[in-house]
Amino acid sequence: MHRIKVSGLVVEVVRKHIKNLHLGVYPPHGRVRVAAPMAVSDDAVRLAVIGKLGWIKRHRARFEAQPRQSRREMVNGESHYYLGRRYRLRVVESTGSSKVVVRNTSTLELHVRPTATAEQRERVLQGWYREQLKKKIPLLLEKWQPALGVQVTDWGIKKMKTKWGSCNKQSDRIW
Repeated sequence: MHRIKVSGLVVEVVRKHIKNLHLGVYPPHGRVRVAAPMAVSDDAVRLAVIGKLGWIKRHRARFEAQPRQSRREMVNGESHYYLGRRYRLRVVESTGSSKVVVRNTSTLELHVRPTATAEQRERVLQGWYREQLKKKIPLLLEKWQPALGVQVTDWGIKKMKTKWGSCNKQSDRIW
């Protein structure tokens, strides 16, 4: 991957063994990326981007206009989501092991040591989310495999930057 500048816009160019040029604008700040065939020159990429400048600017403006969630500080009163519902975080300092408890329909309790940093608190919460998802996936597979006529041989959970998940048909694996 390398970068080129087009009309003051930084564009990431990735060369691939593909047939057509693909242009993408990605959240949260409107990063521009072009996947180009190996044989296409930088000048041809530049021309393609110039031809789509209006489209790129509209997409970047749309991203800028979207409300953004503020950086999580992992403190009392902060909003966090679980299964599509909003919960207020209540941090409980304790000497026992770290854990998360859904206290009622509006409160998530995060039990951590008094010396825990915001990063450590976030790791505890992310680990809890992961465990909850691991419990729910077998039930979802049981429901959807017969409905879709497919059989999953392997599944896993991993943090993804740009998509919610992926499915590999050759290995029958879901991430």
